[in-house]
Amino acid sequence: MPMNKKLAIFLEFVEIRTKVASVFPMMIGFMWSAYYYGTFNWLNAALFFIAVVTFDMCTTAINNAMDYHKAVDLDYKVNENVIGVHQLSFQRMVGVILTLLGISLVFSLILVILTDSLLLGMGAICFVIGICYTFGPMPLSRLPLGEVFSGFTMGFGILFLAIYMTQYGNLLTSTWSLNEVVIRFNWVESLRIFVWSTPLISLIANIMLANNTCDLKTDIQNQRYTLVYYIGVQRAIRLYQILSVIPWLVWGLLIATRHLPLWAGLGFLLIIPHTKSVQRYSAKQIKRETFVESVKSFVMFAMMYVLTLLIALITK
Repeated sequence: MPMNKKLAIFLEFVEIRTKVASVFPMMIGFMWSAYYYGTFNWLNAALFFIAVVTFDMCTTAINNAMDYHKAVDLDYKVNENVIGVHQLSFQRMVGVILTLLGISLVFSLILVILTDSLLLGMGAICFVIGICYTFGPMPLSRLPLGEVFSGFTMGFGILFLAIYMTQYGNLLTSTWSLNEVVIRFNWVESLRIFVWSTPLISLIANIMLANNTCDLKTDIQNQRYTLVYYIGVQRAIRLYQILSVIPWLVWGLLIATRHLPLWAGLGFLLIIPHTKSVQRYSAKQIKRETFVESVKSFVMFAMMYVLTLLIALITK
């Protein structure tokens, strides 16, 4: 098989197009670190970028592998899942997953050495959530918990850690001695970062919610009982609409509290295309036609977020 074909299949297996959900929170975290706190660490940022992206690819690959392995619907297994479509070796795909996991672990451990030992615990929690999201007897993605975990771990967790790479001394540190361990936690700054991440939490949760709504029939056939199964399609659409409003409310709050400059209010012009996108998705939930609206909404807001912080940083 030609190398370019192998690369294309690999990128499909790890669903590289979906990595925006981890890259944007990371970029926004880096921007807040430079803009609000006035410091940035290029080495830690580069190491963190590699660790996050490879782990994100790893969890997506696990998801595709487990969907193939546990598939009850033969048509899905052969004609829709990437492993079945390309007739890939399941054992070889497991090898790819372990390689990606190994790369992420190595870079994460280097970051622990460069920052604080508490990162080891936080990283371990992220790894456990990421792996349990798709792997094990009761994967989180097959339960009505996917939206919560994906939103908080990627929207808040990645953004917090991106800032932590530079600001760990001001957020969460530990002092170890023979008799005791002293942990210093700045809850005020952590709460501030949580507010900064709220728009991303909402929009990433919406991507998962839209995906599960579009896949409801297929998920039931494959014994995946997500949140949509329990609340119904109409309530899922309503929840999607509510989550779509939250980012703009927080954007106004950030401007009102002077975390962002007043000219950031120009971002509200994007409410018009954002609203139209929400309306298109609300009208019909078809994977190949309208699921992309949830991704568009996220990318549009995240790009505005990044550009606003970048311009604010340059003009500061």
